[in-house]
Amino acid sequence: MNIIYLHGLLSSNKSSKTDWLMQEGHTLFNPRLNYKEEAKTVFSDLAALCEQHQIDLIIGSSMGGHLAFHLSNKYKIPSLLFNPSLEKNSMSKPAVIQVENKSILHTIVVGEKDTVVIPSDTLKYLEDRKSNVVHTFEANGHRTPLEVFKKHFKLLKAE
Repeated sequence: MNIIYLHGLLSSNKSSKTDWLMQEGHTLFNPRLNYKEEAKTVFSDLAALCEQHQIDLIIGSSMGGHLAFHLSNKYKIPSLLFNPSLEKNSMSKPAVIQVENKSILHTIVVGEKDTVVIPSDTLKYLEDRKSNVVHTFEANGHRTPLEVFKKHFKLLKAE
């Protein structure tokens, strides 16, 4: 499976999650993103990646979930999003092209104890846009444990 993995604002593009995806035999595109320095170009750079490769899934966490959601809509690629930063908050977000797409399924995993990206705000954002989503609550906070990540990836892959 060809996967784009988009890390969060203060996270690295290399992690136990990306290591696990590669160990599972997936082709992984996990660019190092500087959300502040590249705010005006990051979406178009990622769009080019979608156009150059046959991407099967976009995974995003937090700020990466913001980009993944909008790329998924634009290119009709399923997404797996962990605590996606979709609703307006105090963080400045990279510019995106917003495309309404109700046919693409977004699988959203939110941490019940997340105090960075408030779960109810995320779900309201998705509901207001009538997005095609399946969402699950997990007992974690903003950081997603590897076992939670693996569980939801395997569930999505099995569908």
